[in-house]
Amino acid sequence: MLHYFLIFLIYAGFLGVVFDLKNGYRADKNTVDWPPAVLFGGLYFILLTVLYEKFLVYILLNMVNSHGTFLVFSTIGSGMYMVLFSFGTLALSKFTMCKKPDLWTYIVFAIGLFINVTLMFRVATLNYTEMVKKFGDAVFEDFYITLSETARTDTANRLLNLKWIVMCIPSVFYIIQISKDLKED
Repeated sequence: MLHYFLIFLIYAGFLGVVFDLKNGYRADKNTVDWPPAVLFGGLYFILLTVLYEKFLVYILLNMVNSHGTFLVFSTIGSGMYMVLFSFGTLALSKFTMCKKPDLWTYIVFAIGLFINVTLMFRVATLNYTEMVKKFGDAVFEDFYITLSETARTDTANRLLNLKWIVMCIPSVFYIIQISKDLKED
């Protein structure tokens, strides 16, 4: 649930910061066409929160049949989510005619992606251990039941929350870069 709030906060914050720094709707100071940017942000938020989650669950339920595939799909799914989330921030910057990210933003993104994937690998390992404790060798007989009936440990929950926070850092860093650039203009 934390990630839904964080994604909404980042996209709404991005649009709010840029809107404020570009003096809102004043035509003499602003050439941004705001309705498409806001519409894209809303649709992309829905894409990331509803459709991607359903797609990832579909993959986990239909393509995972071993410990290795569970770890790989969980980790790749998390990394891809971060890439798509950051792409949404870049697309919003295009809609609002902001400057491209600088090298430091890409470096922060690469470090964040590495940390995100590492944390998710650890979470998937912890989750798999719990599944084996509960279901033994029958983990993959009905993976939906295995996933839904296995509770995550407190450590796994803390790592997941940390992963979502790390995922947002590159976008926040980019928003700070944009706000500095817009204040200089």
